[in-house]
Amino acid sequence: MRTAVIYDDIFLKHDLPTHPENALRLKYFLKSLPEFNIPVLKPKNVSYDILRAVHFENYIEDVRISCRENAPGFFDPDTYYGEYTFDVALMAAGAVEMGVELLLSGKLRSVFCAVRPPGHHAEKGRAMGFCIFNNVAVGAVKALSLGAQRVFIVDFDAHHGNGTQHIFENTPEVFYFSTHQYPFYPGTGSTKENRSNVLNVPMKEGTGDAEFQKAYGETYRKAVKSFSPDIILVSAGYDLHRDDPLAGLEVTDSGIEYIITQILESAEELKIPVLFSLEGGYNLYALERCGRITFRKLAEFS
Repeated sequence: MRTAVIYDDIFLKHDLPTHPENALRLKYFLKSLPEFNIPVLKPKNVSYDILRAVHFENYIEDVRISCRENAPGFFDPDTYYGEYTFDVALMAAGAVEMGVELLLSGKLRSVFCAVRPPGHHAEKGRAMGFCIFNNVAVGAVKALSLGAQRVFIVDFDAHHGNGTQHIFENTPEVFYFSTHQYPFYPGTGSTKENRSNVLNVPMKEGTGDAEFQKAYGETYRKAVKSFSPDIILVSAGYDLHRDDPLAGLEVTDSGIEYIITQILESAEELKIPVLFSLEGGYNLYALERCGRITFRKLAEFS
């Protein structure tokens, strides 16, 4: 087996049961994992040098103080924190950092980081959209620090990853590809924002499998082949599913499977590793099915 899941129960400690981004999400997503004989590895804390390369130091300290001294509370109307949130967020970012290390050392071909809180909305100096630290951005910076020349980030969450785009839009070594509902939260992600290393593919409310198959079977495959990266990092947000309560896309289980397959096949063809990091997805039963689809595909490609 050349794949692994990185997970720890600490990710359940950042929790507000009445909030859509709660610990049950991860429990349901992982329900099917024992069926696939995929090893589970324990994460480690993110290194501060890498975290400081992604986020402003005063922002990191503000998060620490808020969680240590002022919990519970909210960083913005959507993003809560508790007494464990700082530690959990450090470990979530650290899981992605660790995954990149394992992949670029050649020990694994693929990794799924089953983490929370999610990360792709987090800006350099701001928590937003349920996100504290930008986990995938940490992974990209780590990959570059280990000698990767080009990093390709693909984000299929229903919400545009504003934080990831803004962090790397002036970094030509990192390519950001995103499909997302538009216009929609957070208001970014139009084609007007595209540039040489940013490719947004906005989708109207109600968009389903056919349009996503074209986006991933054609547009994504062409972009990733052209960029020729050393590693692919995936912001895996399952709220594009038709059953999700926080978005308006109509992607089915088979559509999810198609997207995962295209990403894995592109990594195979380019002979490079791939890392997935959990982002959104708020229907528990859809999350459980998406987890089963994802772990089955990872096992097949390992």
